[in-house]
Amino acid sequence: MSAPSSQIAATWVKEDLESTSWTPLTEIVFKTVRHRWTAKTDDEIWDYVESNLEYIAEYLRNTASECFIDGSTPAFEIDNERPPYIRSLAALPTYVLSKLRKIDPYYLEELCAKLLLALGAESNSTQKTNDGGVDFVAINLKIVPKGLTVPLACNAAVVGQTKRYKEGNSVNELQVREFVGGATLKKHELLQEKRLGPLTPVIFAFWTTSDFDPSAKRFARAVGLWYMDGLTLASYMSGLGFETHVMSLPDFSEIRKGADAPRG
Repeated sequence: MSAPSSQIAATWVKEDLESTSWTPLTEIVFKTVRHRWTAKTDDEIWDYVESNLEYIAEYLRNTASECFIDGSTPAFEIDNERPPYIRSLAALPTYVLSKLRKIDPYYLEELCAKLLLALGAESNSTQKTNDGGVDFVAINLKIVPKGLTVPLACNAAVVGQTKRYKEGNSVNELQVREFVGGATLKKHELLQEKRLGPLTPVIFAFWTTSDFDPSAKRFARAVGLWYMDGLTLASYMSGLGFETHVMSLPDFSEIRKGADAPRG
């Protein structure tokens, strides 16, 4: 095995990081590289750590910064000390995410609508077929902190799609572009129905139980889409009190074997 790149080593660190206490990054990198690069001696591993630590730390800091840009749930924190310290963030709802990946896709649509309802909007999922790529719609989502008021017509609307995908099956740019087209048409319908005013803020939302590939993420950032990856969606569900409900839902395979279950 040749020497791993700093990016690969940083990925290993993210995979192996468990301690919620601040730990020197040097120790974590040595341990994770030593575990995989078994042909090398400890001295050779330490030489690798010393040569690559700065680049590994830079990659990890960039990853943490992207979480802030993406509004996603971070899995770790890293400081700016020399040498840097790192720690895992506790209580990430990975079990909730695992369950979300197993339920009926229509249950997931309902959960997304209920999430917006819990945030104060009037929300509902759309019909099962011929929905134009739109799975849920919300209106009157407040844009100011609780306790403050604005005219009702100034509250935002949300037009959204959700994808129940397994880990590794990332949403691509074409899927996001296609959704934007369908959501634009749905926005026009809402205007025609006078559920929105011509200046009402409208947010396009694309949420998934997996992730977005780099080009999809770049496009989503460029157009101002509310894109949400699986861990962040699970964190919303947990933080808004849906955890027990989510865990009680039957798996999709169980639904298919038995009678149709009610949506909700």
